[in-house]
Amino acid sequence: MQACDFRITARRIVIATGSSPFVPPIPGLDSVPFETNETLFELREQPEHLLILGGGPIGIEMAQAHIRLGSRVTIIEGATALGRDDPDLAAVVLDTLRGEGVEIAEGAMAAKISGQAGAIKVKAADGRIFKGSHLLVAVGRKTNTERLNLDAAGIETTKAGIRVDASLRSSNRRVYAIGDVAGGLQFTHVAGYHAGIIIRSALFGLPSRVRTLHIPRVTYCDPELAQVGLTEAEARAQYGSKVEIARFDFLHNDRAIAERKTAGFIKVMVVKSRPVGASIVGHQAGELIGLWSLALANNMKMGQLAAMVAPYPTIGEINKRVVGAYFSPRLFDNPMVKRVVGFVQRWIP
Repeated sequence: MQACDFRITARRIVIATGSSPFVPPIPGLDSVPFETNETLFELREQPEHLLILGGGPIGIEMAQAHIRLGSRVTIIEGATALGRDDPDLAAVVLDTLRGEGVEIAEGAMAAKISGQAGAIKVKAADGRIFKGSHLLVAVGRKTNTERLNLDAAGIETTKAGIRVDASLRSSNRRVYAIGDVAGGLQFTHVAGYHAGIIIRSALFGLPSRVRTLHIPRVTYCDPELAQVGLTEAEARAQYGSKVEIARFDFLHNDRAIAERKTAGFIKVMVVKSRPVGASIVGHQAGELIGLWSLALANNMKMGQLAAMVAPYPTIGEINKRVVGAYFSPRLFDNPMVKRVVGFVQRWIP
């Protein structure tokens, strides 16, 4: 294709070039065939044994999909699989995958890759060797900035992407960056959220700043894994003893029991009666997390969430019940409350 010989100008420009699979500089990787999440779906034959570099969301999702299609699957993770997530929740997912037959090798940093189509070998730094027929590289993504000649426009970049301020403006104030290329959370729904920010700012001149606490993320495995706001570890690091944890198990939800989807639980981190994070592992976790995104976006209190009425029987009742789990100790374990209730009951006819 020939280069265009005309120039396009605009008062405001939005860069939304996204990201691409990151291919790490592992010795030998450039000489063996491998797949990414963008090419894997072009395969027309089932991999006999799929090796997956990376135990993050993409690696986990593709591992479960292929084990259920009948392939053998080995995940090779240099650190900890699902390491960004709450370890209690991640354990539910990883135990499920292991139960389905997925081999998960953690602490296995790939040091060398060799072989050819149908016979690929990955050697880890600790000497472990993994052999398979196909290789999927799922170790993260890199922003698409290489071909943009950003220096010519005075646009600064970092290792993560284009440097932007809270309004998503780059160092060139006429140029915005949204989505993956802005160097933050890499989710499709974040790009949509970013678009709303710059429309208010660039078109209407309204003050608009990016917030991230209410942005949810979901790993689409079975059971699903969802997170919004702070994890328990993050909340305790930030708020210390002020953090309270409310928990409710899927095992006690009638709809989950009827559908035999009882694996998992919800955990909500609360500070001064306001949720600061929610972690869910279980059936429809991605659907359930939306309520907690709303709560964090609007700085709601647990008392406001308690006013919600969930239809019975639904999985959505889990959100209502975890709020009840937060208030139950206050109502039934508090001596003062017991005395007040006892006094009132003596006077009610």
